[in-house]
Amino acid sequence: MYHASKWGLEGLSQALAQEVKGFGIHVTLIEPGGFSTDWGGASAKHAEPLEAYEPMHEASRQRRAGNTPGDPTASAEALMRIVDADEPPLRAFFGTAPLGIAERDYEGRLATWREWQPVAEIAQGG
Repeated sequence: MYHASKWGLEGLSQALAQEVKGFGIHVTLIEPGGFSTDWGGASAKHAEPLEAYEPMHEASRQRRAGNTPGDPTASAEALMRIVDADEPPLRAFFGTAPLGIAERDYEGRLATWREWQPVAEIAQGG
């Protein structure tokens, strides 16, 4: 649900940006990586762990262990640079990890789309 809601917010932001652009309004979606917060700590509600998911939980713990979390207080300067920009971006990553994650994801998407382009062309008709 967490990641699905992030996808929903991304689509909403992109559509809203197109809708309000003519009014001189900019929309920016901040996409942070891991930060030193209590996101998954004592303030979070945790479901009873299911044994079948343990390998995925362990892989997630190992990924997080290899990353240096960002500093939430340092984000203020980055945010103000976007707010003060004449042409702010639609999407902005905060932290060092998200760019690499996005690059791997989009490289995989492009490869799949290219592989299936002949099927896409069939759907064009003609």
